[in-house]
Amino acid sequence: MRRGLTGWFIGLALLLLPLTLWSQSFNATLTGSVTDPSGLPVPDVELNLTSVATGVSVRLTAGADGLFSFPNLQSGEYELRATAKSFKEFVQRGIQVLSNQVARVPVKLELGAETQTIEVNANVSAVNFDNAEVKGEISPQNIQQLPLLVGGITRSAVAFAKLLPGVTEGGGADGRQFNVRVNGGMTMGDEATLDGISVADGALGQSGIALSITGHPWSPEAISEISVLTSNYQPQYGATTSSVTTGVTKSGTNEFHGSLYEYHRNTVLNARQFGIAQRPKDIEHDFGGTIGGPIKIPWLAWTDRKKTYGFFNYEQFIRRGGVTAPTVSIPSIKQRAGDFTDWRDASGNLIPVYDPATTRRDPNTGQFVRDQFMGCDGRTPNVICASDPRMQNSLAKQWFRYLPTPTNDQDRKSVV
Repeated sequence: MRRGLTGWFIGLALLLLPLTLWSQSFNATLTGSVTDPSGLPVPDVELNLTSVATGVSVRLTAGADGLFSFPNLQSGEYELRATAKSFKEFVQRGIQVLSNQVARVPVKLELGAETQTIEVNANVSAVNFDNAEVKGEISPQNIQQLPLLVGGITRSAVAFAKLLPGVTEGGGADGRQFNVRVNGGMTMGDEATLDGISVADGALGQSGIALSITGHPWSPEAISEISVLTSNYQPQYGATTSSVTTGVTKSGTNEFHGSLYEYHRNTVLNARQFGIAQRPKDIEHDFGGTIGGPIKIPWLAWTDRKKTYGFFNYEQFIRRGGVTAPTVSIPSIKQRAGDFTDWRDASGNLIPVYDPATTRRDPNTGQFVRDQFMGCDGRTPNVICASDPRMQNSLAKQWFRYLPTPTNDQDRKSVV
């Protein structure tokens, strides 16, 4: 039985003492400009940006040129209000910002009484106007709605990064996980950060997407969004040769929310492999639960100026049996005694076995040739004579003792 345990104590804001943490910044920025109906900038406009999930507001005043910027925003949905004398109040809802995003909102005021309101229900522009950074996004909706296979290892949300352009993976059972490359970069040469903290295994020299899938999986129930930076990103991401994958964990909101989940895989539901008489035992359980919400401890965690939110996720993965039953090619009983008369191709034709000690140059063609083994009587092809000193002194007999007995002695291919 193989048991993997992943306990995620993520975003748990129960560290009630004030701390200063220095890490890579992965938050978003919301910028824009305020203009009047003629397109001229409006200075000194009061702007209020409110988080829909927590209700926390940030206020600022637009500059003399009408420009404004809300830096260091957590990813999520926001509502923007703008007020100015002699203009109608401007309200835009449905603003969705993602991590590492520089979003832009144009605020167009209209003349009128301050008691009147213009409401806009639209998201911000997806076009990056501020820099030449290139990245791909796995949105919270995709992480929540797309299925993720339970197949031998703990589920990891970073596996969705393989859906983005330029991300490829190698073949084979382990190659799919350990040979992840971004835009032709080196395997394990990329970087992955979770909440601004680099994910790396110094002992094994692993990092990036591959390590975040296998060694340090990101629970899909705890991850809010994922982005992959591939070009022209900031110098703070310097430990990479190709890309930077950033993940953001979920956080609590004004209301308590929780969930319980289990993903199950069973032998009776699996298809039988080609060439295998019986399906291998494969029982897998991936289960856990989440809870998040406000931590309203008076004076300590919840005051007029301080709001504390927490999020907790626990996930456990248990597997019994093997995912596959391999077909292993081992020598048959006859071959272990030097008899290769059963060494045949798919058409049943005998595949010659040549004696390396008879290697010589053919005087007619100039090529090297060898004689086929013909047994002790000289007339039995593919049989090595038992009296051959090379058979007597060979270490193969000792190695054969550790091989299982073939399930089909008529064929050199055996299932073990």
